[in-house]
Order: sequence, then structure tokens, then C-alpha cells
Amino acid sequence: MKFIFCLLFLFQMKDCKSETPASAKISAVLPVELKSAPEKLPDSFVINSVDLKAIGEKINDNEKIKELKGLLKNGLQREVERPYMWDIFVASNDSLLQFYPYKDFTINNIPFKSYYAKINYEDGQYQCILLVNENENTPYNSMVVYEDLKSEENYQRHCEVKGDKVQMVLKRQDTGKNLQFQVKNGAFLDYFDVPVIDKKWGKEKSGYEYQLKGKISNNLKNGYWIEKKYSIDYNKNIIEDGNYVNGLKDGEWNYSPEGPVDKIEVYKQGKVVKVIYP
Repeated sequence: MKFIFCLLFLFQMKDCKSETPASAKISAVLPVELKSAPEKLPDSFVINSVDLKAIGEKINDNEKIKELKGLLKNGLQREVERPYMWDIFVASNDSLLQFYPYKDFTINNIPFKSYYAKINYEDGQYQCILLVNENENTPYNSMVVYEDLKSEENYQRHCEVKGDKVQMVLKRQDTGKNLQFQVKNGAFLDYFDVPVIDKKWGKEKSGYEYQLKGKISNNLKNGYWIEKKYSIDYNKNIIEDGNYVNGLKDGEWNYSPEGPVDKIEVYKQGKVVKVIYP
């Protein structure tokens, strides 16, 4: 009898082992696959040179070149004073300007395309990097973040990004001046640390060359502003006046190159929706 009981016990043990699922056996042996953490993009960086390996093929599409020239012009005109390289767009130089795809950048979690541009002069070379938010179609969606001119007179510009702030460092032979912007909703907006701006500078025959006057709210332009600044389109200093809402032009803006209003642009949240010539 003892022998029979032992045989029954052994058969029960064999049946229990066979009930273990095959998948459980495999999982006990195979290592667990670990998921790598997503790459964290830096929120602070400097653009102060050109990575030659990142320059793509020359852009030959005429429509794209025309678009990039307009974006470059908008970016340069953010200086208020006449840009150092204002003559890029004169007829004798315009055809020399070449554009190339460059790196992608992220500022304040917003992706920006960039383009490398250059001109080879007889007596020098100019190169720059233009950042563009191609998801927005406003005058605020582009910024020249790097410039380098090597000729009889040298000139440089670079940018320092910290979070949502972008500081431009302009270097000229006789002066140095910084411009600060905030990247908000995909746009480069003028950033100020004071509640009111009211200044005039630069002597000319009648009055001052440049002027900025208006109020600041949440570090951005708000309310009525009057600005006397250089315009590449007019190739002279003109007076602009109108309203800002959270850093963006909104409503009617008047442009006066010689005294009377020459052009009125109607804006809606930074976008031109209508142009009037009175």
C-alpha cells in the first residue's frame, strides 16, 4: 500500500508542474527591456559661430529666395536704428545674396527653422543665420541671430538664449548695444524691464533721428506708441504710430516718411490684413 501511495504522490507533483504557463517561464528568464528617457533640449545656448557641416544645399527656388529676403529684411529692421548691413537689398547687391538650409533650433518649446545666408563681395564676405517660425505668418516670426562681416570694416552680431529670452549682442567699431526679445506664441517680441519708454537720440538737421515712446505692460509694448526708425523699404527714417496689444501691432498703423501719412497698415494680432494708401 505504501508503494501505491508514493506513486500517486509523484503523479500529482508532475501534474502541478505542467500547469505553469510557458509565458511565465519565459518572462522569468528574459531580461526586462528598459525604455530610454527622452532627450532634454537645452533651454540656454549661444549662437556665435557657423557650423559649416550643418549648411545644406544652396536654395535655387526663386519664390523661396524672395520669401527669405523678406524675412531677413523684417529681422534686420527690428534694430530701430539703421542696420549695419542695410545695403544688402540695394540693386547692386541683391542678386549676390545666397540662402542655404541650416539647423533646427528650439526656444521656449517652439521649433524654429534656420537658414544660412552669405554674400561674397569683391573686398569682403558677409554671412548670417536667420531663425524662422514657419508656422506663423507675421512680421515677428523671424530674427537675425548671427552676423559676421569681414572686410575693411568688421562687424559682428551674436545671440544668447536663456529660456524664453533672446539677447542680441551687436558689435561695431565705435559702440556696442544689446537688444532683448521674448519668444512668446512663436513670435520674437520686444522685451523691456521698465514701465515706460520715452527717448530720442541721434542728431539730424531738424529734430532727432530716432524715437521710441510708449507704455510697457508685462514687459511688452501695450497701448499707443510712436516710433521714429529706419525703414529699408523707404531707405530713410520714418515715423510709425499705432497701437500694440501684448507686443503685437493691432489696428491701424500710420507710416509717415515726409510728414503726411503715406501708408496705413491694418493689423490684427500682429498680422497685416489690409493696406491703405490715403
